[in-house]
Amino acid sequence: MTRVRNGVARLGHRLRRERELWALRRRLRRELDNLRLHGPTDMATVAARLAERRGRPLRLLPMALDPRGPSGLWIATGKADYVCYQQHTTQAHQEHIIAHEIGHMLATHHPDPGANELLGQLLPDLPPELIARLLPREHHDDAREREAEDIATLLLERAEVARSLRTPARSRRAARAQAALEDDPGWV
Repeated sequence: MTRVRNGVARLGHRLRRERELWALRRRLRRELDNLRLHGPTDMATVAARLAERRGRPLRLLPMALDPRGPSGLWIATGKADYVCYQQHTTQAHQEHIIAHEIGHMLATHHPDPGANELLGQLLPDLPPELIARLLPREHHDDAREREAEDIATLLLERAEVARSLRTPARSRRAARAQAALEDDPGWV
């Protein structure tokens, strides 16, 4: 009987998670529509449109980060947003890091609470007290990280389709599939 209850509980958890993901997809689609991003797109375009909508620059900064620490972070200042990401990794990983940090912005999270430590590594001449004052943070939240990760996955799905659509089709059937995906902005 306990096995049945555990199985039902796991199934209930999976169903709730699926509902959450579909709700997140709908919310992300609306957000991307607000950014005038219809259909597949790449991360550079997402960043440019997000910066435009926020009315402030969004700078993507590759950096040599400590591999034992965070691989990226979002720093929001009064005048600009900065996404710092590991430069010593694959391009696919870099895009994922950028998508994750943009996910935090799209979800209207506050910047990463680990930013103080990472900023201390990047700017060792600044005293820790000054960094803490300049970058106040909320408590780290796993649900927020999961949400940013889910958004990153959805954004990267769009980016991958955008790349595949730019590749010339090798057959008429493939060309029809490309045309269908290009024409349907609600595919994600």
